Amino acid sequence: MRRSSMFVLLAAGLVLVLPQLAAAAGFSIYEAGSRATALGGAFTATADDGSAMFYNPAGISFMSGSSLDVNVFGIAPKMKFSQATTLGGGDYYNETKDKTYIAPGTFYTTHLNDKTAFGIGAYAPYGLGVEWQNPATWIGRQVSYHVEIQTFYVTPALSVELADGLALAVGADVAVQHLELHKFTQHPTLGVNALDTEISGTSDPDVTPTFGLMYRPNDKLSFGVMHHMEKTLDYNNKDATLANAIAPGQDGYEWSSQLLAGLGGSDQTVSAKFNLPSITTAGLAYQFSDRFRAEFDYVYFTWSNFDKLGLDFTNDDLDQNIEFYYDDSWQIRFGMDYVLQPDKIKLMAGYVYDTTPQPLAAVSPLLPDSDRNDISFGAAIKSGDYDLTFSYMVVLGDERTNIENGRPANPDPAYPVGTYKSVANIFGIGLGYHF
Repeated sequence: MRRSSMFVLLAAGLVLVLPQLAAAAGFSIYEAGSRATALGGAFTATADDGSAMFYNPAGISFMSGSSLDVNVFGIAPKMKFSQATTLGGGDYYNETKDKTYIAPGTFYTTHLNDKTAFGIGAYAPYGLGVEWQNPATWIGRQVSYHVEIQTFYVTPALSVELADGLALAVGADVAVQHLELHKFTQHPTLGVNALDTEISGTSDPDVTPTFGLMYRPNDKLSFGVMHHMEKTLDYNNKDATLANAIAPGQDGYEWSSQLLAGLGGSDQTVSAKFNLPSITTAGLAYQFSDRFRAEFDYVYFTWSNFDKLGLDFTNDDLDQNIEFYYDDSWQIRFGMDYVLQPDKIKLMAGYVYDTTPQPLAAVSPLLPDSDRNDISFGAAIKSGDYDLTFSYMVVLGDERTNIENGRPANPDPAYPVGTYKSVANIFGIGLGYHF
């Protein structure tokens, strides 16, 4: 094969898959329990239900008896794009499809003896779902028209009360991730969609330790710290399918067919390593009265762990390391609850300021991330051994335009240049049983 033809095939093949895996990593889901979500996720120093297995497993030392908590969240994101006109663009507009993604949070806790408690939880701390309308004509279809990433954790942990009011928990985060990615590649001269690419697969399981600490010096004050470690999820020989998007007999069909053959055919395999950040949270809670309690948390993510992505294809000529330069990010979370009727009804509210780890050059149709302001509220109803909790959170993303110093932040012409807006509505319901 001539060198120029090999270069065309190599470039086209890389464009098929590299961008999708990159930008998706900057999306976390901090909603594991309905009560915690109603409090804006400010729960590390409280952690008084089963969702402590995510927010701070040391909290289970201060819970009595055994409990089973089941939570379900409906996450409905909406993203909109308006093309920039300052760089000679038009007035192109698009938005994502109306979809609701389901996230679970199920937890069991019990005491093994007076000093030791055990718990296990299943939840989804990272996820992404972005599917744009009109995929065949969407201006960003060469980057992505549909991406979904789901990351599931199972966390068992032991918590030991070291002294009065002081507990330390140690556990393991067992994680597995599933991804699905779709995009088009255009014909170089005809401007039509030539290849439709799909990548899908599930990672190998990954195990890392997790820690929690809680100190309650008196009945009013509580300190909490939790840490979930960085992860590397391995994808080994996962499916990548390249389909000819041009019908037989139409202009460009022969070119697309030759491109597919040169890349090794429609059926490809790819291996990769997908890094996730560590999460460290410190929280302070205070019981101001018999009815009013408030908590403040500071959360830190080491997103700089996602510095590059190495891809290993069936065709060795397509192997490459891609640099991303994500930044570490932080959040502040504030929550408060008020007992409306003792042992019956409790009201909750919260606020979150969330900074993005995503550099401007990575803002794309995959994940147009930005700094966010979250507002939440909810109610908990107790009846005998049962607790029923309802929560709602709205996530308001700042507008973000991927123009820097008068030029596109990313010089790749496949990345649409313009302004992204995002909002998400999160509805949660939780049912707890204590025995």
